[in-house]
Amino acid sequence: MNRRHILAAASGVAVPVLLLAKGPPAFAQNTTTASDMTLSAAQHKMQTLQIGSLALQTSQLALQRAKNARVREFAGFERNEQMTIAQVLTDTQAPEPMTLDQTSAGILQALSSASDSQFDTTYVTQQIQGHTQLLQVQQAFLQGQSSMASDDVHIAMLARTTIQMHLTMLNDLQSALQG
Repeated sequence: MNRRHILAAASGVAVPVLLLAKGPPAFAQNTTTASDMTLSAAQHKMQTLQIGSLALQTSQLALQRAKNARVREFAGFERNEQMTIAQVLTDTQAPEPMTLDQTSAGILQALSSASDSQFDTTYVTQQIQGHTQLLQVQQAFLQGQSSMASDDVHIAMLARTTIQMHLTMLNDLQSALQG
C-alpha cells in the first residue's frame, strides 16, 4: 500500500475529533525559526521521528495517568498517529521509538514525576510545545521543496494538517483544564 494512502487514512480519523474542539484555530502558530531554514528529506524524517518519539512516549504515559477523559482520548489519538507516522517514515510494521536525547528524556521524566493533580495540564502543555516543534519541522521541509511530486512532500503536507488540527484540540483542552 502506498504511504500516502496509509497517512491519509490515519489523518482522516482525527477530523471528526477536530469537530468536537471549540475555540479559535491554532493555524497561526509562530514559526519564525522554521522560516529561517530548510530541511532535507533525511533531516525532516529524523527530526519528525525524534519529536514524535517523545510525543508517543508521553502519550502512552498519559493513557495510564490522565484523569480527564478528553486528555486520555487525545493521548490515544496521538499514540496511534505517532505509531503510524513512524511506520510510514521507516517502512517498518513495528518500528521502535527512537532513543530520546537528554532534553526529551528530561521532559518525559518531569511528566512522569508530575503530581496527579498537575499531570493533565503538564501533558497538554508539553504536547503543545512538541506539536509546535513538529509543525516547524514540516514547514521547514516544505518551504525548501520546488515540487510536490514526492511521497516525502505528501507526507509532510498531511502531517502539517494533522498537527494544525491537534494544536487546535490541544489549545481547547488547555482552556478547558484551566477553566
